[in-house]
Amino acid sequence: MLQTKGVALEVRLSAYIDGELGEAEKTELDALLASDEDARALLDKLKAGSAFGNGAFEDFLHDPVPLALVRQIKQGSGISPKSERVATANLPKRSAHIWPRIVAASTVLLLLGGVAGFILGSATNIAEPTRMANERSWLDEIAEYHHVYSRQREHLVEVPAAQGEKIETWLASSVGVTFRIPTLDGKGLTFEGARLLVVDGNPVAQLVYRDREGEIVAICFRKQAAAPPSGDFIETIRGDLGFVSWQRNGASFVIVGPSSNPALQDLAETAAAAI
Repeated sequence: MLQTKGVALEVRLSAYIDGELGEAEKTELDALLASDEDARALLDKLKAGSAFGNGAFEDFLHDPVPLALVRQIKQGSGISPKSERVATANLPKRSAHIWPRIVAASTVLLLLGGVAGFILGSATNIAEPTRMANERSWLDEIAEYHHVYSRQREHLVEVPAAQGEKIETWLASSVGVTFRIPTLDGKGLTFEGARLLVVDGNPVAQLVYRDREGEIVAICFRKQAAAPPSGDFIETIRGDLGFVSWQRNGASFVIVGPSSNPALQDLAETAAAAI
């Protein structure tokens, strides 16, 4: 059992919540909680913080993993397993339990203090979560299409690369986005042709390329008048697929390929400049 006398009350109450105190200290804190309203309020906030932290961590585990992080993990962090084990072994066991709880509780206090501001400003913040939800749906559907079509041998595309002018005219009129087919031979990609997809009932153009290893990389785009102009390239991942998306001139673009491909960001920037 832990001995927490002389440390901050938050730490003592955290150990109290975990049931890690000796009987004498538990009895002492029971008496304090029975007589001190502030101590009871702090205990309630720590409990709420723990629940909030657990829920936030669970949500984090289900969030899309940034492509840059996946690449860093695959390429190695430079920390040896041995030094990692030593660092873990030297970390006080109790601190690993206590401090995340205190941080979570502090977050709850901050959130409670900002409730009024959130309510007053919620009308202007609704659009951003909605846009993010739409973006997730758009990328998820592109991922499903890519998994199906990238496995095709004889019918990889609807219109072959040899009919480049026809592709540009056909897709521009179908999707409502004027574009040029990017030439990416210098980046190791050979243009194979194009397809017309449908996402949320709206047409989406897909330009299909093959890299030197035979993997399929595609550029997809759709008209989206509500898309804010931005020069940002946003990296994300869905399973074994990596995405880099951007917006420009009332249209949304995304390049999709294997998540192991370290050149997707560079390919997106090159395609954005040429398309």
